Amino acid sequence: MVRVDDITKDWKEAGSFPAQINLFGFWDSRSFLTKSGDLGTVLKIGGIDYESLDHAGRDYAVKRLEAALRSLDDRCRLYQILFKHNRPAIPHAEYENPLVRAAVEQRSAFLQSKADRLYSIEIFWVVMIDGSYQKTGLLHALAQLPKQPGASLRDLRGLFSGNKERTLIYEQIERDRLRLQQKVQSLSGQLNDLMTVTLPGAEETFRILRSLVNFRPSKNQNARLYSAQCIDRQLCDSEL
Repeated sequence: MVRVDDITKDWKEAGSFPAQINLFGFWDSRSFLTKSGDLGTVLKIGGIDYESLDHAGRDYAVKRLEAALRSLDDRCRLYQILFKHNRPAIPHAEYENPLVRAAVEQRSAFLQSKADRLYSIEIFWVVMIDGSYQKTGLLHALAQLPKQPGASLRDLRGLFSGNKERTLIYEQIERDRLRLQQKVQSLSGQLNDLMTVTLPGAEETFRILRSLVNFRPSKNQNARLYSAQCIDRQLCDSEL
């Protein structure tokens, strides 16, 4: 006999879908805001050709990566997304020299014949900053009063005024955005000479995040944001 609890176990353990991917919108051209008030930025990582490196080269790359990751503090979270695509397109250039052109075409035809066993990999990092506004409360403001009297008094005033509270949330998100920008710039600056690091725009970031819930390439390639503009600040403050 099958119990109902056994049937619904996976469904209950899965939890809420917005708790996993709770994208709200884009705060600027590169940073997205979640419904829980966290900010994030996606980085496209080129990867390292480890097969061409010796032991010393691989050890150097690992130590450089470790040093770069130490720039992220306890308020930062780093996620890695890896997409594996079967039967990738084989890019090749056109050359005027007939010998070079023949060699390139022969190589391309050879790779096309083995397309069933070939694949390409895309790597993305998502750097997240935990929203500081979630920590704002009466007890937290009172506890921080001796250390930061100016900021604590401002937080206390915001707690007792709806309009000021919305303004305070906007200021906190802006501070988080600047903090996130500094962390991303520090991370990419330390790794740019080791691997290719690029920052996709809002449209591409949206398609990357959408790929996590819809694996059909045709659906993701044609996906568009409702508006190319950033989130309206006043609307976002009211929603939060």
